[in-house]
Amino acid sequence: MVPRLLLRQKLTDSDGDLFDQDETLMKVMMIGIKGRREALREFEQAFEAARRSLPFERQTGVYFTSLEAARRFLTPKRLELIRLIKERRPHSLYELAKLASRAFPGVFQDVQLLFRHGLVKLGREKRTPRNPVHPQVGYDAISLWIGL
Repeated sequence: MVPRLLLRQKLTDSDGDLFDQDETLMKVMMIGIKGRREALREFEQAFEAARRSLPFERQTGVYFTSLEAARRFLTPKRLELIRLIKERRPHSLYELAKLASRAFPGVFQDVQLLFRHGLVKLGREKRTPRNPVHPQVGYDAISLWIGL
């Protein structure tokens, strides 16, 4: 599930007067930083609720144990792949590699990693005989959340 963010923009009209544009819904991928203790505590709470057959709120998202780990994962090359997928909508990983001016094996590995962490969806193109893997991005922005 991708949360939606309400945005309100301040714009100027032809006379230079400020006005508010209507709220816009934007799909946002939330990435969070959680310490190991916090992640373990949440796991224990969920496990205990499941053991007692009590309802609990399922937590979804992409989390890292440190800002450094998130930075190592969200490399400039991977962020560029995400942007290219969103803007150019390539029909295959080969086309994505060409758009990124990168070798196919590196693009393939990065897309697989992004897929495993939920930042990219992969589907099959059925309109061609080879059925290439079709990468997709279902959000408009990435938000980094750091709890204190």
